[in-house]
Amino acid sequence: MFHIMKERIFLDNAAGRNNPNAIYHEGREARARLESARARIAKVLSVATDEIIFTPWGTEANILVTASLQSGLTAEKSHVITTQIEHKSMLDALKHFPKVTYLKPDHEGLISVKQVEQALRPETKLVSIMYANNEIGTIQPIKEIARMLRRKGTRSAEVLGKNPQTVSITSSHSPQPLFHSDCVQAPGLLPINMQSLGVDLASFSAAKFGGPDGIGFLFRRRGVELPGVRDAGAVDLVEQMAVSLEKASKLTGQQAKKLETLRDYFIAEVLKNTGALLNGSHEVRLANNANFVFPIDSELLVLELDRYGIAASAGAACSSGECDEGSHVILALGKSKKESNQSVRFSLGYDTKKSDLDYVVKILRKVINKHTNLWQKN
Repeated sequence: MFHIMKERIFLDNAAGRNNPNAIYHEGREARARLESARARIAKVLSVATDEIIFTPWGTEANILVTASLQSGLTAEKSHVITTQIEHKSMLDALKHFPKVTYLKPDHEGLISVKQVEQALRPETKLVSIMYANNEIGTIQPIKEIARMLRRKGTRSAEVLGKNPQTVSITSSHSPQPLFHSDCVQAPGLLPINMQSLGVDLASFSAAKFGGPDGIGFLFRRRGVELPGVRDAGAVDLVEQMAVSLEKASKLTGQQAKKLETLRDYFIAEVLKNTGALLNGSHEVRLANNANFVFPIDSELLVLELDRYGIAASAGAACSSGECDEGSHVILALGKSKKESNQSVRFSLGYDTKKSDLDYVVKILRKVINKHTNLWQKN
């Protein structure tokens, strides 16, 4: 007579213990954890659970959208509208599309609804405009753009309705384009209720709202088809991401206002004491973002700040060698290559104190005076 062992024997180590696709006990447990995390994320965004797709990074979420449009010969027949200041992952993914309109921002980095409307064509399949820029923090009128797209045609209205018709990003029959937004910088700083924003697709990255590296998600409104798109991501990371998103969403209101006050103070002090120029808008920007053109090279300044215990970013925190030509975002504002290579981004956190910012301004003055005096002597 055989007895069931009290301790389970696990012989699927090639797949791993947290494989949510396995049909045995451990797999079912992993699936339950995954779906629980999905439900928590969906609740924060005010969407249905089947509208959340897990991705390895926010970058992959952007790529999934363009990859779906590229399937078959659709890319050759499709027109895409985006901006000159999108994340590099989106701009790189669109390089092989023959029909792309790149909207130029104004000198503050802002795109208008009228620009998007005037760029629309009958064959436009996708509009992709980031919610807030990762370098200069400018916030785009996403809600107003979505409203305009719904007003212009029936496609978005159908997708947003109670009984949405299935719409494929590759379809040749949808009279209006799908609207995608890179929302990676938004959680904890801006509202991310997808019903209110009105977008069809949105990309997120856990690392940007206090979660772990290597995981993100794509919001895909019910009724929008992305051929071949499936969940990707470890269960543990998905669970950590859900917790971090919940925490970030609770901080959006009061804490973001506190950050905004600190940001405005910091911008005023830097402009007054260093001779720097502000990149982007004074008002329509993320509560934690300050980006300046300084009178010395940005990499030199970042290294000098590091010596004094201060971490900041030259441009968009590019990998070595990737930004030799200057930041495409700063250049799109009408700034010169020299100004682009003298731009530094500071992004405040919820633990940033006024005394921290005073110290940074003091060191900025010290470093800039040191190097500008050296140059003047030469």
